[in-house]
Amino acid sequence: MSGSPIEWTDFQKATIGRPPRELLRRTLGCFDIEKTPPGIAIDLGCGSGADTIELLRRGWEVHAVDSQPGSLELLTKTISPEMGQKLHFHAQRFEDFIFPECSLIWSSYSLPFCLSANWPTLWQRAIQSLTVGGRIAGDLFGPKHAFAIEPDILILTEEEVRKAMATLVVEAFDIEDGHRPSGGEITRWHAFGFAARKPKPESAV
Repeated sequence: MSGSPIEWTDFQKATIGRPPRELLRRTLGCFDIEKTPPGIAIDLGCGSGADTIELLRRGWEVHAVDSQPGSLELLTKTISPEMGQKLHFHAQRFEDFIFPECSLIWSSYSLPFCLSANWPTLWQRAIQSLTVGGRIAGDLFGPKHAFAIEPDILILTEEEVRKAMATLVVEAFDIEDGHRPSGGEITRWHAFGFAARKPKPESAV
């Protein structure tokens, strides 16, 4: 699926002010319970920035990555100068992003827009960048998703998603299989929301 910059900008404008994702809040809650202080987080495909703003509000230093410069402009207009001191913009595809060492990688419904050929390398680079105890969380589309017919959408089976997380400790694995409003219409939705922690090498599972 290939949307023009205008289409993406319209979508992102429509999402301004939405609350942060519940899956992100759950994942951050794990850090809170562990009493792990906020560190460096990466928001892949940040869009209009609702989740980036939540991370900044909680004291994280955030690398916001999005291929649409308009997304970053929208985000700039909605944050305070204090938040801006901990925010780094990267106007590029996340397949090309050089991951810094980090404690959290978050990607809300953007990983499916990674080209299939780039997915294995992107995933490995992301996992390698996580510190021990760091987490990766986000969403991937399953084969029953309406977008599965599009040639440039990454589609993975549940087995493939679980296999990708084989070296991690899975803390959440939510399966959404139904219909939801999306892009002004009701869309067949099939997605896997996941959160996983990087263990110490000797406790890898």
